[in-house]
Amino acid sequence: MVEPRVVIIEDEFFVAQHLKQLVEQLGFEVVDVFHSGEDFLTKTDWEFDTALVDIFLAKELTGLDIAHELKENQKPFIFITANQDVRTLKEAARLGPSSYISKPFKANDVAAALEIVANKMPSMLTIRGVNGVEQISPNDITFIKSDGAYIEMHTTRSMVVQRKLLHEIMEELPETFLRVHRSYLVNTQFIDGKTAVHLIVRGTEIPISRNYKDELRRI
Repeated sequence: MVEPRVVIIEDEFFVAQHLKQLVEQLGFEVVDVFHSGEDFLTKTDWEFDTALVDIFLAKELTGLDIAHELKENQKPFIFITANQDVRTLKEAARLGPSSYISKPFKANDVAAALEIVANKMPSMLTIRGVNGVEQISPNDITFIKSDGAYIEMHTTRSMVVQRKLLHEIMEELPETFLRVHRSYLVNTQFIDGKTAVHLIVRGTEIPISRNYKDELRRI
């Protein structure tokens, strides 16, 4: 099981530090802690797998606002709450959190919530990048383009070239990836729009081949 890298978005300093210690004691990596939604959106590099988000953040942006941003960037999230306001919880549920944890925190509840995320994560891909051997999450790949014996793996942050055939990398990817052209695989989670001849993936036009149009019915 791949263990998710975690960020914490919690406005109460001591609560955030306690939660950080608890998450780390459970064996998970906390890559950053933010004390407001504004701080998170300004400073995050999106190099994490899941976020623990307080629904009731103190500044203008609420945890619900941050959850919308997380969904747009394909990041699962777990809501932190000490409030049982039914209306707020219903609105939170519509955003599709992976789980909830309540204050005061219990180690078993935090572990169970993070394991839900971990069990849904695809296996990491091992690649050779400019910094040597690296691991990359398929969830961060937006599309893959084939160029002969090489492929270009376009992620949310960069592009990596690998010596591999398209059908070979496809065997390593989860079902969220779809072949839409002899030279392209797309991550359906990042499709923003579609025309008769193109998909729009994070602002990039990807051609659709007639031979793969049946595949698009899965979307």
